[in-house]
Amino acid sequence: MPELPEVEAARRAIEDNCIGKKIVKAIIADDSKVIDGVSPVDFKASLEGKTIVAANRKGKNMWIELDSPPFPTFQFGMAGAIYIKGVAVTKYKRSAVKDDDEWPSKYSKVFLELNDGLELSFTDKRRFARVRSLEDVR
Repeated sequence: MPELPEVEAARRAIEDNCIGKKIVKAIIADDSKVIDGVSPVDFKASLEGKTIVAANRKGKNMWIELDSPPFPTFQFGMAGAIYIKGVAVTKYKRSAVKDDDEWPSKYSKVFLELNDGLELSFTDKRRFARVRSLEDVR
């Protein structure tokens, strides 16, 4: 299970690499066990064209604050993880995604491409994570 330092490392990686960038492409997995309470089509539409303004965390829950709601929220479950292509994100356990694997991983649940070409993926090999789209996260 991802521990607090791993969730914080993911938050910091997003903060350091993604703030101020616009989401130009989103791919949302058709996995209603992980993608909770919103259809992949609606989730995709709620992300594309938005600008990332902050990455926040409360306990082991993380969310990406956009220039307008709704906001994607991530509860990492047992094997959830954030990957940013070309950026080392601290992991405290063996990762489901290796550097030489296909990109995005076949376990990707949320994939975002930003306006500068940076790519971000939330993966969950075991499907215990939850990703939601919420109007108010506080």
